[in-house]
Amino acid sequence: MKEVMDVIDIDNDYIYLKTLRTEACGSCSIRNSCNILGSSNELKLKAKKTDNLNNINIGDKVVVELPNVPVVKLSFIAYGLPLIVFLASVILFYLLGFSDLNSFLIGLLCTCFIYIFIRIYDKKKIKNKYLPTIIEKFEEN
Repeated sequence: MKEVMDVIDIDNDYIYLKTLRTEACGSCSIRNSCNILGSSNELKLKAKKTDNLNNINIGDKVVVELPNVPVVKLSFIAYGLPLIVFLASVILFYLLGFSDLNSFLIGLLCTCFIYIFIRIYDKKKIKNKYLPTIIEKFEEN
């Protein structure tokens, strides 16, 4: 999906972008109350800086290609895997004769470890895989 976004910041590695979530918020029945609740319908992203985008400055509009993200796979990694590890460790340690409280605490500890491993995996494998790609500078007529 292509989207027009505003450039809000540029550093050595990334270009930071901002846009209004018109598609996501367009069909929402309470879209006007977001500002009242303290949230915003702004979407802020970062894109990998490439060599062919040297003429982009802060305040410019750019055309961005948003990646197809495997939502189910990433949701399973973020939510399903820690839940499975928690339940498996609690059941395993309960069956090994640990008390309810100790099994629960060990389950929480195992869940913390799996979140640390997910964090390391995210930094090494997923970090830049699903970043949007800037196609061109948007020229208004």
